[in-house]
Amino acid sequence: MKRSNDWQKFEDYIAEELKVIDKNATHTKGSRYGDLKVKGLHVECKDYDKINVYKEEWMKKCISEVPFHSNKIPLLVTKNKDNDIRVHMEWLDFLNLYVEFIELKYGKKDV
Repeated sequence: MKRSNDWQKFEDYIAEELKVIDKNATHTKGSRYGDLKVKGLHVECKDYDKINVYKEEWMKKCISEVPFHSNKIPLLVTKNKDNDIRVHMEWLDFLNLYVEFIELKYGKKDV
């Protein structure tokens, strides 16, 4: 489905990029499921110029939409007018992902 609004194009772009993780990545129709359907992630996409991410409103919404027993990682993806794209996530989610990455790349080691 071809979508025309800038935010829809942004969602489609992010979904396309995330196909390296999940070949079926796509936008969703219901906001309680996040803006994108991606295996292992709960993704919200927002226009950076229109929101203040430091208020944490959208990140809190994103986190609250992840089902309690789910292993999905909540991600807030933002873009400003200069197409500067940023990912916002909880600290412990980042730390766990990075530790797992290091262990996969170099093998399990004592830190």
